[in-house]
Amino acid sequence: MIKRNIFLLKRMDKLLKPILDFAIKVEASDVHISAGKHIAFRVHGKLEPKKEAGILSEDSLERILETFLHNNTDRIQEFHNSKELDFAYLHDGGTSFRVNAFYRLGKMSFVLRRISNSVMTMKELGLPAAVKKFTTAKQGLVLVTWPTGSWKSTSMISLLDEINKTRNEHVLTIEDPVEYIFEDNKSIFSQREIWNDTTSFANALKGAMREDPDVIMIGEMRDAETVQAALELAETGHLVISTLHTSSAVQTISRLLSFFPTESQNAVREKLWDTLVWVLSQRLIKKNGWGRVGIFEMMFMTTGIKNLVRDGNMNQIFSSIEMWVKEGMITMRKYADALKEKGIVEESSYSDYFQDDSQF
Repeated sequence: MIKRNIFLLKRMDKLLKPILDFAIKVEASDVHISAGKHIAFRVHGKLEPKKEAGILSEDSLERILETFLHNNTDRIQEFHNSKELDFAYLHDGGTSFRVNAFYRLGKMSFVLRRISNSVMTMKELGLPAAVKKFTTAKQGLVLVTWPTGSWKSTSMISLLDEINKTRNEHVLTIEDPVEYIFEDNKSIFSQREIWNDTTSFANALKGAMREDPDVIMIGEMRDAETVQAALELAETGHLVISTLHTSSAVQTISRLLSFFPTESQNAVREKLWDTLVWVLSQRLIKKNGWGRVGIFEMMFMTTGIKNLVRDGNMNQIFSSIEMWVKEGMITMRKYADALKEKGIVEESSYSDYFQDDSQF
């Protein structure tokens, strides 16, 4: 059983409760709250302002912020100094939201992402069958990538839950914020949250070797220092799982390299040759009828693909994935083709999504 993370608050601000109750009722994935603007809800990918939800003042958002942060004056001041802050919030009834607080045109704003209360299995998510095989990997770097709003947390938690159910390991997670709290099953979990438990991803990773982990989950690769630390941990016999915001497996390699100056990229390619195990990219596409469904791209590192990465021949990776379909690799387009043939995705949604062939 997985419990929800509680950064947070038992006292619910009366201004916020009806907004979040409505979000849950209509199954909104995101809620946008900005001072002086109509509150907007994203439902099955479509963002719409709701005039009936009203407009909140700057003073109202300030009170909500204080409630979010439990009147922690240090964190409130951190937000006002940096002009942005990420944290988690537990709503009445156990529904959690990940919150990004920021300023726009000098006015406070919040975007809340609703986090599912339950963990979906890999089969329920429709993940490629080959993914399960790679949850048995003992070492190396595994990356799960997506654009914003494409089931990041759902898929990552599903992978960790599979490890928890099947392997006797010490799993160390470093997150900002922690969104799920795992109960130990076969594995033992040590979950660390930026700010509450450590000052940064890089600092947490520096101490990771002394904490006897088998599996390390890094919430997000945000800078060169974090990527470098992850590669070094993967080289020393650990399984490292992390995430990036990219739209395809090929873009993931380019994104990793972009963190480093040109003169350092060849050395990073060599490290990727040694450590990268597989990349899972995912996106959401409109279903036939109502809602959205995941489409996936699966790339695992054959010797051929490793050599392409090391030699910088990125434009040849896509065709290599297509050649290894029988072994479990799949491109996003091929995955969507299968859904279209089954009638899960309608032709118009498919055509709109893949109108730019260069991305897929």
